[in-house]
Amino acid sequence: MLMNQLIAQLVHQGRRWVAQQRMTYRDQGQKLSPEAVAEFSRYFDGKLLQEVRTVLVPAIDNPGFIDQYRSLFTLFKVPLLDFSTMSAITFVDTILLVAGSVGSDIDPLVFHELVHVVQYDILGLDRFVEQFINGWVNQGFNYAAIPLEMDAYELQNRFETEAGQAFEVREEVAQRLELLLED
Repeated sequence: MLMNQLIAQLVHQGRRWVAQQRMTYRDQGQKLSPEAVAEFSRYFDGKLLQEVRTVLVPAIDNPGFIDQYRSLFTLFKVPLLDFSTMSAITFVDTILLVAGSVGSDIDPLVFHELVHVVQYDILGLDRFVEQFINGWVNQGFNYAAIPLEMDAYELQNRFETEAGQAFEVREEVAQRLELLLED
């Protein structure tokens, strides 16, 4: 199997996995607290903040389909993404937070995940997964260098360092995605 075929299969299965995970966890989710909505409304649309759900989980599971590709990743000398080491993950509008990883729902990690909600909203599930996986591949299989992640970390850092200076996340994300999609 060629690397391009492997990537296409990962995108296809990744899309299904994200949709399934959202369906699995959505009904277990809690709305953001009124305090979090008040704080984050300076950065995010109020409707988005009302629709988001968060779920505390003991750990984030790796996608079941990953094991079938383990030998190919080894052959290509590519490190697998290990979701079990993550503190949070977003499935469209449903955020899984590993218990103990956040102090409250007004946390920079929650802000970071809300940026991903905006990315999903603009791109849609299919394009988000495609951009995420292709970003991982194009950046040498370096998770931290995935453009969608880099943007979320940059905006999270801005939220933390420029406290009190509100900015419109959707506008920022739209500009960054426009540049990303031009490449």
